[in-house]
Amino acid sequence: MSKHLVTIGDLVVDILVDAKLPLYRDQHQTARSLRFEAGGACTTILAARAMGLNVAALGAVGDDVAGRFLLALLTEAGVDIAALQMPPTSTTTAVVSLSDRQAGGHVFLGRYGQSRAIELSDAAAQRLSDAAAVFIPGYTLLEERLAGLVAGAFAWLAGESRRVYFDVGPFLGGLARERIDKVLRLVDVLLLTDDEIAFVADDLRDLQRRHPQLTIALKLGAGGCRLLSGATDAHVPGFAVEVVDTIGAGDAFAAAFIWADLQGYSLADCGTIANAMGAASVRRAGAGRNVPSRVEVQALLDADQRGIDLSC
Repeated sequence: MSKHLVTIGDLVVDILVDAKLPLYRDQHQTARSLRFEAGGACTTILAARAMGLNVAALGAVGDDVAGRFLLALLTEAGVDIAALQMPPTSTTTAVVSLSDRQAGGHVFLGRYGQSRAIELSDAAAQRLSDAAAVFIPGYTLLEERLAGLVAGAFAWLAGESRRVYFDVGPFLGGLARERIDKVLRLVDVLLLTDDEIAFVADDLRDLQRRHPQLTIALKLGAGGCRLLSGATDAHVPGFAVEVVDTIGAGDAFAAAFIWADLQGYSLADCGTIANAMGAASVRRAGAGRNVPSRVEVQALLDADQRGIDLSC
């Protein structure tokens, strides 16, 4: 039977533009392509669904075209959206993703959605109660309207036993270390990149000293990942693939890692499966609805002779 994952916040619409970078003031160009896609935690949600997890999304989308687009997309994917909130006159968090697929590189311009404050509703609390695991992106801690939902969810998690996954993200540097430490005390698995270590600790050794319960998945892009848990410190190699677009690869990585962990795979295999999902993701443009299926992840594992079967 599929495990039940709850995600909190970071429900984003991406406006994906393929353009020549860098951009300069008063310089005009025609984009090579432009499309709307689900981003942020929506990519993690869709990748988790592609792997076979049941997912319930908590948070807010706007009472606007972008919000209705996300609701329709998540509903079509079989995501439980009954506890999502759409306050009147609210707006959806949006990110313009400028990506130069010919030369490489990208630029993100974002704005958090605006609305009244969102609290932990009875429907949201029920989803948490039914969950095997909870995923929280770092962006969620920075979206002001979600403060009540986040506080209520963390208060609930403090008294319950649930597997908690937290993805740091690139903007937590604006939060006090004391608040981050309070969050990390409730976390089981921490996902982050080299650039994000400084947001949560002086270094990895300091992070492990202050939060010894953590399993740490350090994402290394094409280099795979480094896994630290207790006395374990292992590098898991990545996959050699042609890169089309790296947007959303880390979000997809998180989904596959969570799926594998909940299925009981070894830590090393969790890293390998997550690496395969990330590698399969970068072979196509954007993320969201373009996340790879479990069949595609299995094909990449087989082609590289990793000896892992995803048919559980």
